[in-house]
Amino acid sequence: MFDDEDMYDDDDDEQFYRETVYNEDYYREQEKEMLMQSNLELELERLEDEYIREMREEGLLRPTLVKPGENKPEQDAPTPANSSDDPGDLPF
Repeated sequence: MFDDEDMYDDDDDEQFYRETVYNEDYYREQEKEMLMQSNLELELERLEDEYIREMREEGLLRPTLVKPGENKPEQDAPTPANSSDDPGDLPF
């Protein structure tokens, strides 16, 4: 295979320079886009946290103690006040 030095003639420095600058510009743009995406994700997370905090402060959202992945609605549901363990009992 060819080394980088073998790909260009000694007289073709201008072409080498243009391609090198193009590659550097490309990677700078890629890095800038990744930073912008990361900043947007961080800003969205901050806004979501702020929204949840405001909802809780206004009493529109109750604090939750359930960790993600441990949500089991059947355990969290309150039992009716007139229920008993005996299925034969009828509420009056």
